Amino acid sequence: MSQPVKLIGVLGGMGPAATADFMGQVIANTSARVDQDHIPLLIFSDPVIPDRSTSILDATAPSPLPMLQDHALRLQKAGATALVIPCNTAHHFHPDIAAALNIPVLHIADAVCEDLCQLQHAGSSVRNVALMATAGTIMSGFYRQRLEKAGFACLIPEPEEQALINEVIRLVKGGNTPAAIAPVREVSRRLKAGGADAVILGCTELPLLRDAISDILPYVDSTRALAQACIRYARQD
Repeated sequence: MSQPVKLIGVLGGMGPAATADFMGQVIANTSARVDQDHIPLLIFSDPVIPDRSTSILDATAPSPLPMLQDHALRLQKAGATALVIPCNTAHHFHPDIAAALNIPVLHIADAVCEDLCQLQHAGSSVRNVALMATAGTIMSGFYRQRLEKAGFACLIPEPEEQALINEVIRLVKGGNTPAAIAPVREVSRRLKAGGADAVILGCTELPLLRDAISDILPYVDSTRALAQACIRYARQD
């Protein structure tokens, strides 16, 4: 008897390029010989969702949660058997999104921790991990909690470094990726000098610059980690 199809709902649009990169990562990391070997994805890309980081930092700003829950429920109603959110900062709202659903919601930080553990098992000496992310993700604290539970020390950027990261994210969201290369390399060098053994590209805009830092510091690509978690879920019996 054939197994029922697992349909992954993708709650995206935060931002659109990051969602497209996530889909590309799922395709690139899937072992497939024909179309039918690939993972079924149901993508809801809505760039109008209020800014997640602003909402976390400013209690008076519009909350993205009502739209996140609404879109998640639409994906569930459309037949999704699990949900992924290719936006790190949106995971601040993960508990409330998951509580509204009857299907699992894979967590991007859990996927990143699994990648870090695999690096250790492969012989890499990774203990101190810098988090390159939005200010909202940093304030939320969900990465620090999960990293420390997995046995890693989470290094938070200094204010000057965070300002550089914020600018990098702004440039990528604005479609000016070439201008983001110099500042992302600068902040990577600073994080390495501050004791980082590796860095988490913890905003899904940042993996679009993965090639710019690969010669400076080992990294875990949060988009790729989530894509691999998605594939593992889909391949489970």
